[in-house]
Amino acid sequence: MAIKMIIDTDIGDDIDDALAIAFALNSPEVELEGITTVFRNVKERARLALTELNVFERHIPVCQGIGRPLINYVDVEEIPCQCEAVNRNIDVIESKNAVEFIIDVCMNSKEKITLVPIGPLTNIAVALRLKPDLAERVRIVLMGGYIGAPQPEWNILCDPEAAHIVFNSGADITMVGLDVTLKCRINEEQMRYFDQSNDKRVKFLRQLISLWQGSNTSQYPILHDPLAVASAIDPSLITVKPIDVEIELAGKYTRGMTIPRDGNSVKAAVDVDVKRFMDMFMKRVAFTSDIDIL
Repeated sequence: MAIKMIIDTDIGDDIDDALAIAFALNSPEVELEGITTVFRNVKERARLALTELNVFERHIPVCQGIGRPLINYVDVEEIPCQCEAVNRNIDVIESKNAVEFIIDVCMNSKEKITLVPIGPLTNIAVALRLKPDLAERVRIVLMGGYIGAPQPEWNILCDPEAAHIVFNSGADITMVGLDVTLKCRINEEQMRYFDQSNDKRVKFLRQLISLWQGSNTSQYPILHDPLAVASAIDPSLITVKPIDVEIELAGKYTRGMTIPRDGNSVKAAVDVDVKRFMDMFMKRVAFTSDIDIL
């Protein structure tokens, strides 16, 4: 049975969001119910997601979500760097926002929906606050957190209060954080497959990678978000440790940190089969099977 999935994304800044969406679109195990956008300029992010879907010739709902974190200040007009590639002929339909969409799909589904938040957790937190029963209707596999080092991770740092709500919701949560994602980086040899491909989907992704790289062409993507999607599809790719996670909400230097505690409310990824994941990624996103993975 296909995994019914919603991806909640801040596509447009780091390149891994677009790569994660491509991974999901090219995974036969996934029935992508929709894509929702979060953080800063959610309309431009939605337009970029729709552009990617158009390139991939897929018709999937895209809903813009909440641009402002619960407390933190951000500029909601800021244009993400990859939005230079958007198709301006594509309109963003605003009839239903991301929170409404998430609640409707999850509460009306006969089976659990897998939520894959790969950005700040604002949309998910507000949905859970508005509909606490949602926690029993979903499985959450999120990209965020770092339990192996005393530093905050970006997605959690951008909205710690939202993360606090999600981590304390009682939902089935797998945390795919920097402990494992930092091990999964595209190398120079793998990048050549993106450079040489004539497939329009790969060429589009290469364009986004170039916009993300800017003048630093030796910077290669770290596959934070694709690993979260892959782990939702095949949990055996990662080794998890049951823990409780406390989100630090104060502190000049520690705000946003994910602090592990004794418990079992969250499954935190602590190791990853890098070779198997990278092989899976290259086959599904770059459409190649004979490659030196590492």
